[in-house]
Amino acid sequence: MASSVTVPNSDIVFRRGGAGDRAIVFVHGFLDDQYVWSPLIAELTGSEYETVHFDLAGFGDRTQAPGPFTFDRFAADLFAVVDVVDKPFVVVGHSMAAPVVELVAAARPDRALGLVLLSPIPMAGTRLPDEAIESFRSLGELGTQDHEAARRQAAPSAPQAEVERIAAVAAKARPEVVRTVADMWNNGYAAAARPSGFSGPVLVLPGADDQLITAGVVAGIAARFDAAKTTVTEIEKAGHWPHLERPSAVAAEVNRFLADNLTTLAVGKHG
Repeated sequence: MASSVTVPNSDIVFRRGGAGDRAIVFVHGFLDDQYVWSPLIAELTGSEYETVHFDLAGFGDRTQAPGPFTFDRFAADLFAVVDVVDKPFVVVGHSMAAPVVELVAAARPDRALGLVLLSPIPMAGTRLPDEAIESFRSLGELGTQDHEAARRQAAPSAPQAEVERIAAVAAKARPEVVRTVADMWNNGYAAAARPSGFSGPVLVLPGADDQLITAGVVAGIAARFDAAKTTVTEIEKAGHWPHLERPSAVAAEVNRFLADNLTTLAVGKHG
C-alpha cells in the first residue's frame, strides 16, 4: 500500500510503495509529474526495493513553489527525499532530470547504487537554437489540447488516457517557470565539462524514435561514465517517453540492470 510522506520543513510530499531495504527513486522530466511513473512501476518485479516518487518544484502539485528553478534546486529536492528515505537507492531520471539524478548520485556515493537515465538531456544542455528552444519556452502558454498534440508528436505510442492526463498536468505549469526551466536544460550545467563524479553502474535507455535525444547525444552522455559499468539500450518503437510508450520493455531492462549489477554491489557497500 502506497503512503505519502512530507519532507520536514518543506512543501515536498513524496509517495512510497512496496517494501525493502533499498529504494528506487524516480524523478520526472519537463512538464510532467510524479504519476508519469505509474505504468513503469507497475511492471517492476524487484520486491526487495521500495519505490519513491515526487513532484519537482514548479510541476505537478507544486506549481506554486517559489524559485529558483535550477539544476541545483531540483537536486536539493532530490537530496531532501533520499535523505528522508535513508537507505541505499537507485535513482531514475527522465529527460531534464538526468543531470539532477547524476548530481545527487555523485554526492551520495555511500548510498547511491546505480543510475538509470531515460531519454536523458545532456548535462551540457541540448543547445538548441533560439527558434527551436522558443517552441519549448512557450509551452507554458498553451492549453490542454495543444499539450496533447505536442505530447502525441513526441510520444506517438503513449496510451491516449495518459496523454490526456499529463497534458492537463502540463497546462497548469506557470508560464514563467516553463520558460526558465526550458532555458535551464537547454543551456546545461557547468559541471558538464568534467567526467561524472558517479562511478557506479549506469543504464541509459533512449527511445529509438526520439527526435531530440539522438544516438550522437546518447553517446556523449554515456562517455561521461565508466565504460565498463555503463549499458546503453534503445527502446524500440518509443519516442521521448519510453516509460509511457513501452513500460514493459523499460521495466524489463531495469529489472535486468538491478539483477545483474546491484545485488553484489549492495552487499559489498552496505552488508
